[in-house]
Amino acid sequence: MLLSIAADERAAMQLDDLASSIDAGLSVAALGGDPAAGDRVVHDMLKHAGIRLSKTEDAVLIAAWRAGRIGVALRSRADERRQRAQFARKIWAGLRYPLFLLVVVLFSSFLLSAVFGTRLLWIAVVVLLAAVTIAIVVVRRGLQRGGEAWIRLPVIGRMAQDLAELPYLETLQSLYSAGVPLVQAHATAVGTVPVASVQRRLQVAHRVLTEGRSLAEGLHQSLALHPETRTLLATGERAGQLEDALQKALARRRDVSSRNIADTARWTGVLAYGAGIVFAVIFIFYAAQPLVRAYSIR
Repeated sequence: MLLSIAADERAAMQLDDLASSIDAGLSVAALGGDPAAGDRVVHDMLKHAGIRLSKTEDAVLIAAWRAGRIGVALRSRADERRQRAQFARKIWAGLRYPLFLLVVVLFSSFLLSAVFGTRLLWIAVVVLLAAVTIAIVVVRRGLQRGGEAWIRLPVIGRMAQDLAELPYLETLQSLYSAGVPLVQAHATAVGTVPVASVQRRLQVAHRVLTEGRSLAEGLHQSLALHPETRTLLATGERAGQLEDALQKALARRRDVSSRNIADTARWTGVLAYGAGIVFAVIFIFYAAQPLVRAYSIR
């Protein structure tokens, strides 16, 4: 996601252009499509245009084509791509400072090691980065495959849970608005959740939904999703406005996630900067001792 900002924006323009052409009354054949492709004719046209569709987009466009709402679905996908790009930009804005500090620390450690004729600082920095990388891999794997304990981790757990809701809400809203029955749309949406513990809770909610009860009941019984999200969806479902409620919940989770990531990145950068200064001072003090003793002897 973070590396696809330009691709998402380009795809949004092409999706809007195709929707405009179809709404203007141009036939699929006139637009370069192959009518023999059936329900996947639009998919083939987008593939030839260089657009890679996600599983959600694939399912949404098929449902929309069958329901005769392909223009609406294409515009909706274009809006979703733009919002995704905007979300990624907010995250990059928060990560910019820590990444800058990382480059500065690497360069400074190499420079100081060369000045004082020792590799101690350089080795220490490399070991620290390796430890952080290993920790990231372990936590990521734990969130993808582990239990509830992983989402109870301070800071990281809350952010992971918020991010895990995004594909679920996006898929459910997209499929439901395209005319896919709620139970079927929910089953597909649950499969897109990347955090194992969140997905298991949503599977409990899905079983409740298949019993003929409401989505709000399922989410409440399973304690799936953030309380704000559950409240928004329950209110919207009671009012017969579930589609709008899903869109509002998705926008809210995106906003909260981007701000939390930005705040965490900023504080991580500040702490890393302070720790780097302390470490550098200690290193310079000890590395300079031989030079001071040599100068004193002279």
